[in-house]
Amino acid sequence: MYSIKLVKKLFLIFLFCFLLWFICAATDLFRLNSFEMPIFARPAEIADDGGSGTYKGFGWHIEIEGNFLPEDKFPGVTQYAFYLGDDLIHAAIRD
Repeated sequence: MYSIKLVKKLFLIFLFCFLLWFICAATDLFRLNSFEMPIFARPAEIADDGGSGTYKGFGWHIEIEGNFLPEDKFPGVTQYAFYLGDDLIHAAIRD
């Protein structure tokens, strides 16, 4: 039979991992709301403009379109879609 201390330790480890995952996903979503590039999601498929494409995190992925070439008038993220699993969580277009 499992001891109470072991169950508590396992629960705390699980809770810590979940909170760390949540903070990473929330940070990327917060940065996207400001039309900035994500920190924790890594590029999976990137276009030749240096930033548009698909970014993958652990359990989430992001589709980004933007102006990333030096000659672009308004550089940065112009449109994004944030997916948790296969469910669309949030999408926006910069005016």
